[in-house]
Amino acid sequence: MQQSQTYIDILNNCRIDATTPIPDDNIYLVIQNKTIGSTGNFVSIVGQAKSGKSNFIAAIIAAGISKKEIFSICVLTYEHHQKTRICYFDTEQGSYDWQFKAQIIKQLSKKSNIYEKLDVFTVREFSSKQILFLIKVYLENTPTCAVLIIDGLLDCIDNMNNEIEAKIVIKKIRKMAKDFDVLIISALHLSKKDKMTIGHIGSSSDRYAQSTLEVEKTKDNTMILAPKLLRSAGWFEPIEIEYNEHTKKLVHLNP
Repeated sequence: MQQSQTYIDILNNCRIDATTPIPDDNIYLVIQNKTIGSTGNFVSIVGQAKSGKSNFIAAIIAAGISKKEIFSICVLTYEHHQKTRICYFDTEQGSYDWQFKAQIIKQLSKKSNIYEKLDVFTVREFSSKQILFLIKVYLENTPTCAVLIIDGLLDCIDNMNNEIEAKIVIKKIRKMAKDFDVLIISALHLSKKDKMTIGHIGSSSDRYAQSTLEVEKTKDNTMILAPKLLRSAGWFEPIEIEYNEHTKKLVHLNP
């Protein structure tokens, strides 16, 4: 009877009817005035290795800390909700590689102190379970976080081809997004063979992400961000950028 009552309580907490208030849906990631990512959800950025995912992630971070549109990308934070911080977890590279990315973020945001509203952690030496635990610890202790970026998602799982493990990892990410009222953005590789997201972790990500965005490097060495799956908005026009070796800056080619 006790166990049955517990499940009844759970069902009642999950019930939705005409009297259920619609929760505030803070929109955090916007591209060309389209809703790409909102609170309690996660967005997946996919692409082959060295396709330029990190450059678009740098643009997202710069848009968030500067509160300006960058390459048609806007990241909204909410002062009245005290949701103002951006967090970046790098699971692949070390602090040396981050410094190059930091220079791009400074250039795009026009902010000399990018850490005023940005937290950065390099966690490549930790196990997949430890990385997820550290992300949870951060969110528990940083209620002002609005957007959290995981670069990359493959390091949050031991076996990307294990269907059960993949579902568990994605469920944990979705739960953290909901519990801590944040948007989580993850980066994930595409296979070289068929350009599909890698393993069961890719399939689970595609299934549950609010939006999946694909980055592709062209033969001219430019980088294009395009919609692959959008659940909350219509299509947006692909965004093409390139890194100018002379000016050491990212340039928007189709503003």
